[in-house]
Amino acid sequence: MQSTSTSTSEQAQVRSYAQELVDSTVARHPELLQLDLHAQPPNGARSVIIAAKSGQRIGKQTDPDDLAVITSGEPFVEVNQSGNQNVEAHLPLFDAHGKTIGMVEMTFPYPSGSGFDQIALIKTAAQIRDEISRRIAHAPNLFEPARFDPSIPLNTYAQTLIDETLAKYPGVVVLAMHVKPPQGGNDYPIIASNIGRIGKPADDDDMQVITAGKTSLEVNREEDRFEVKLPLQDATGATIGALGVIFPYTRSIGQPALQRQAEAIRDSLRPRIPNSAKLFDPGVVTPVPTTVAAELDKSALGNKQSLPMTRQEVSSAALQDAQDGLSDAVKNQAGVAPTNSKGSPADAQSIRGIKLNLFSNYRLNGGLPIAGVVTTPTDDKARIETLKGANALMFGVASPAGIINLVTKRATDRDVTSLTLSGNSFGQYGAGIDIGRRFGSEKQFGLRANLSGAHLENGVKGANGHGYFESLGADWRVTDRLSFQFDFEQYQKDVVEQAAISLPTAVKGHITVPRVPDPRNLLSGPWALYTPRTTNVQGRVDYILDDNWKVLVEVGRSYADRSRLTGRIAGYNVATGAGGVETVNTVTQSYINSFERTELLGKFATGPFNHDLTLGISRSERNAETPAQNSIVLPQRINIYDPIALPAPVPTRPPTSLPLQTSSDSGLYTYDNIGIGKKWKVLAGFRETRSVSRDGRVSQGTYLPLPAAGILYDVLPTTTLFASYMKGLEDGGVAPVNAVNAYQILAPAVSTQKEIGIRDSYFDGLSITASYFDIDRVNAVTNSVTRVFSNDGTIKYRGAEAVVTKQFGRQWSVTAAVQWLRAVQNPVSDMTIKGLTPENTPKWIGNVSVTHRPSYVPGLALTVGASFVSQRPVNPQDQGYIPGYVVYTAGAAYATVIHGHRSSFVLSVDNLTNRRYWNSVQTGTLGTGMDRSVRLNAKIDF
Repeated sequence: MQSTSTSTSEQAQVRSYAQELVDSTVARHPELLQLDLHAQPPNGARSVIIAAKSGQRIGKQTDPDDLAVITSGEPFVEVNQSGNQNVEAHLPLFDAHGKTIGMVEMTFPYPSGSGFDQIALIKTAAQIRDEISRRIAHAPNLFEPARFDPSIPLNTYAQTLIDETLAKYPGVVVLAMHVKPPQGGNDYPIIASNIGRIGKPADDDDMQVITAGKTSLEVNREEDRFEVKLPLQDATGATIGALGVIFPYTRSIGQPALQRQAEAIRDSLRPRIPNSAKLFDPGVVTPVPTTVAAELDKSALGNKQSLPMTRQEVSSAALQDAQDGLSDAVKNQAGVAPTNSKGSPADAQSIRGIKLNLFSNYRLNGGLPIAGVVTTPTDDKARIETLKGANALMFGVASPAGIINLVTKRATDRDVTSLTLSGNSFGQYGAGIDIGRRFGSEKQFGLRANLSGAHLENGVKGANGHGYFESLGADWRVTDRLSFQFDFEQYQKDVVEQAAISLPTAVKGHITVPRVPDPRNLLSGPWALYTPRTTNVQGRVDYILDDNWKVLVEVGRSYADRSRLTGRIAGYNVATGAGGVETVNTVTQSYINSFERTELLGKFATGPFNHDLTLGISRSERNAETPAQNSIVLPQRINIYDPIALPAPVPTRPPTSLPLQTSSDSGLYTYDNIGIGKKWKVLAGFRETRSVSRDGRVSQGTYLPLPAAGILYDVLPTTTLFASYMKGLEDGGVAPVNAVNAYQILAPAVSTQKEIGIRDSYFDGLSITASYFDIDRVNAVTNSVTRVFSNDGTIKYRGAEAVVTKQFGRQWSVTAAVQWLRAVQNPVSDMTIKGLTPENTPKWIGNVSVTHRPSYVPGLALTVGASFVSQRPVNPQDQGYIPGYVVYTAGAAYATVIHGHRSSFVLSVDNLTNRRYWNSVQTGTLGTGMDRSVRLNAKIDF
């Protein structure tokens, strides 16, 4: 205790550079309620708070959870229930070269009405942390005095010039200005820099530059920094001192180019320095406007947490364990249920009981609808958002179930080079690399590239293959107002596809569901190749008109094709599994999705109302072509419980084709998020859509007015009530292979959704999002008699869902998601389904997980979980049910720093008890779960 008191006293007498960093940062960011810097003092035994906004905190030992942040590099967030429900963000602290030297702790006011978006908070805190880190040369720099010479003032005009120049040139590591003080003398001390040391005398090299007027060039001993020292001149051309500019350096970087950049920096300062005395005038500290719930993408309204809708997010950290891509990443989202066999090579989920349309419900960066023929890799994704409720207005043609929005990574000011290795116990293995760099004198060009490949094994013996992925994300900040973005990604698989098991024939109106066969047995053959390929291209231009108005233009294309041999086994004996007849449907298909939009976004006030307005026009078109399809019955019988090798199918008739099918919609839309006082927000919107669909025989077109409205009320800063009403247009269903009009795409139809809900985090460590929803949509169904797939009446969905997270201190957390759903069919033709539940629709679905982060192993997180689904009807006639199931999981994640490289490892076990279960039932076929599997992922940052 005595040593702590002494340390605090000394800090009070001579302010450290660390304390100067805290004080200046708080001045720029007045929203910070607290700011602490943690580091290990020279000759100290452990990390302590070395600087803080509240002086009484200085000297306090760093607790184990904060030490874990330093060791693992993993940030964390917690709500502080004392005070005014403040929110704390804990992040690793770096020096200017990116080396971890400690930890920074920031306290923000709780973001009113946001529902507490942890990822947005970490993003905001990281921006402030990076400002601090850029002003630290190395760890000892923190413990130097704020001023070497008390007679030289801080926060001068010279410091303002340094700060503004540093912001303009993010590639510069150190910028320091040596000038003779007004009181005279022979020395030229540092009077402004981004690493403190104000008043530090000039060394011999500095003086040589000043007296001789010659530039000095030097590479440091470690050969990772290149320093340029130049004569500093005022507006008249007179030499008044020296300017030191330090760049990161490798031998591949040309020294002349860095010298020219340093000279350009020096020359840009000259006209702003009328004379040396001006440099010692007071500077200006400008607060930086920062909001905790920062807009992640202003162009996509669905990305805003302060809207009357339900939103869940999968972070980039959570994506590391998603070996099977998008389907694996969203499996634990509330209300998300599988609609394919486990390990299927294509995405297939339902949300709120509604199967997502593969060609309109998966979006790239809030715009382009991906043509879904294969599960989407997550290598280049920064996060995945599941957006429910009020979404149709923002996305045009979209299912009322929800939108899955995939947000791509971008290059940051910090270089990224990551290697990822993965594998599972079935024999799958793969590797990927992620590289991000910024270029240009002002780091105005950014590139983010991802490349990966894998040998695929989903557990079915013999159903293996390989997959590839490549992507490039680019951005260019042309000016402060004009910017461009570009995304390209291409991925493909060549894999053997498992055959599906058809439902048995109904006997006296009842279908007996067979027992689950061994999911690892291959029921098709090595000839059942599935070869999907997808290419997505997206470009966007943003232009800021002024501080309140912005315009954007976006164009995107998604190209996909696939060939497949899909086997369905029918006619087997339910008890023995023998006598099955496999029908193989061969098909070749091509799809093109196109998307364009232009939006004007603005913020303004009319009296007491604050408006966040969007005016837009968009057009999307979806083309589907099936040049060849055929159906082949294999002559050899198969036992689903004891299969044998089947011969490759031999066509007995020529293939047929389908005409080009197209659907398009053009829309004019507007929506306004209106703030009324501090507690109310109202969403009002309208979309006028022209929809056209053609299937080669019939062309249909219609104009559709689609209104939307919503409201939020902040009962407390931590409690928000919301409600919404919306009409939207959704794409027509695609006829299944067992329908007589297989692969036909139906015309788009209108759906209506209402929702009320609450977001709350008032109680200590408890966060709740809950909603009740009511959806009416068209029922796309295969008629039980004619076997024609068509729209027949409607389905009404009523349900409630909730996501609950509870923190028990910093070591324990529990997360649970649950949905109750009642869906009823209301046909106009096929009365055999009237009042019944749609196929594969569970009444209950949910998951729960418990995570423990032991303080004695920093960076380690242990998790156990369970997911459950209640029984589901096997067809629209509810003639049988597949049983419900509970599947258990376990995992361990460990993040650490190895030889200066941040590394993370994730080990997970799926289906811990090795349960056999039916995973889904869709379009007359049963989907199987998979046996227990163990997966390992490792990521190393270089």
